[in-house]
Formats: sequence, structure tokens, C-alpha cells
Amino acid sequence: MFTAVVAVVLFSAIGLAASAGLILGNVTTSVPQGIYLRAGPDRATYVTFCLGKRHGGTEWYRHLCSPDDPDGARILKRVRERRGDSVIVEGDAPRALDSRVLGPVRLDEIRGWWRPLVWTWGRRDGD
Repeated sequence: MFTAVVAVVLFSAIGLAASAGLILGNVTTSVPQGIYLRAGPDRATYVTFCLGKRHGGTEWYRHLCSPDDPDGARILKRVRERRGDSVIVEGDAPRALDSRVLGPVRLDEIRGWWRPLVWTWGRRDGD
């Protein structure tokens, strides 16, 4: 009985934190799978972002968060480098949708700054 109560409380707390935008779960293989915590830009090692209008002609534009679909799926990638008003992002998979394909991500396209919780899994090198 006690275990069931603890489980309900734990899952409820996770649900509330996720709905408040404080945690993010990732199950894709482009970056380590696991749970990410919202962080300030100075402590974050990952970002979620939307595509910009400049990506409008691409095949994936209509499937992801963009100015035309602000509620679409956001992209989660590791911050490789910060450059003034943009960041260079990278994924672990060779065909990841990252700065190699999209170019630098502008600060106005970023929707969240994140750092991984202790529990992540998956390879960083994409092997």
C-alpha cells in the first residue's frame, strides 16, 4: 500500500512539473534519452527550439514547431557553441537535424534551456 501511494505521489509530481514546463522527457536517439530539467541559459547544455521562417521550404517544416505551427514538436539538441545572438547545436546521430543542416539557431527560436537529470541513457557519439 505504501509503495502504491509513493508511486502515485511521484507520478503526480512529475506530471505537474512537466505541465509547468520544468522537466522534459526525451525518447529520441538524436541526444541521450532521459529526463531534462529547465535551466537558465548560463547553466543549460541543451535547448529546445522551433524552426524559423527561413526553414519554410524544407520537408520537415510542417512536422515540427515553427511560426506556422507554434504548438508542433520542438527540437531538443545539445549546445555546442554560443555565438552572440545564436547557438550552434548538435545531435548524436549522423543524420541529426542540427546546425549542420539548419544553420545556427537564433535566440528567438529557442523555447527552453535544459540540463540533463542524472538519469539519461544512450550514446553520445551516435554509434
